[in-house]
Amino acid sequence: MAGKVAGGGSGKGLEVNADPNVIPFIDIMLVLLIIFMIAAPISSVDIQVEMPDARIMPSQRPPRPTWISVNEDGGGLHVFVMNDEVNIADLGERTYEAVQLNTPTIAGDDFEIRDQRIYIRADGDLAYRNVVRVMNRLQDKGFTKIGLVAEDRRR
Repeated sequence: MAGKVAGGGSGKGLEVNADPNVIPFIDIMLVLLIIFMIAAPISSVDIQVEMPDARIMPSQRPPRPTWISVNEDGGGLHVFVMNDEVNIADLGERTYEAVQLNTPTIAGDDFEIRDQRIYIRADGDLAYRNVVRVMNRLQDKGFTKIGLVAEDRRR
């Protein structure tokens, strides 16, 4: 235990003791332990209840995103659906095929395929009219949910 009875050798009385007295803390902890040991079995109830079965379907995985990348060099405008370069005239059809591959669970429903979000990423030096041309080709095929992606330079 923590207790100091005799002083140093000065004979002027007891010296100051800087050690914390933990005995009251231990006493309180023991009382709380006993209270919780008594109260824990009381909280368990022995009444049988028939719970209903869950009828919730598990959520499906979100579809894989479909990317369209656009860049321009001296040779002209280059459009990529996922990793495949396509002609801008065939962009709508190739995007439709890519969405079908990315979301096989909705492959039969034409409306749900066209309802998927398409992400466009383009070079910073690319003229805005070229991005609008790509968006117009997608809208001609029926894709109306189009997202523009920017690079995060905060890092």
